[in-house]
Amino acid sequence: MPTNDILSREEDLRKNVYQHEILVKGSDFESSMAKVLKFFERYQLVRYSQIDIPRDAALAAGDPDFEDRLQKAILKNRGILQTLIEEFQGEGINTLNDLSALSPGYKTKMLHVITHLLDGFFGIDTYFYNLEEDSHWVSDTLSKKMFANSSQYWLLTVGARI
Repeated sequence: MPTNDILSREEDLRKNVYQHEILVKGSDFESSMAKVLKFFERYQLVRYSQIDIPRDAALAAGDPDFEDRLQKAILKNRGILQTLIEEFQGEGINTLNDLSALSPGYKTKMLHVITHLLDGFFGIDTYFYNLEEDSHWVSDTLSKKMFANSSQYWLLTVGARI
């Protein structure tokens, strides 16, 4: 992840502004947006006071820019994950055996966020989220479904504030 992207994300986090790219299945923008809003309404780990989903930023899977934006969003997640792993290693955690010596605190919180990115729990650190598979990535199976039914999948940009 380029340094300026990291700095921009850190500035947003300090302002309590979060941006996410959400992959969702829906027949049109409105039904896709409703599904995303329902997810945030029911999700208990993250509560936003304001959520904006601009229509002009939405892309259907059939849009020529869809695949590029999807891949960039996934790469941002990979960059966030890599940054956390490097920070974790900087704290002296380099092997699985090192985990047994962890005391509750900052290091275990970093590990917690790392595992959330890997296991599919949405969090404020999430940039891209695949609502259809509850994942931060896209499976080959879903990629094939999106290609075959490109009008049924949407990538929505979510701006949220705590």
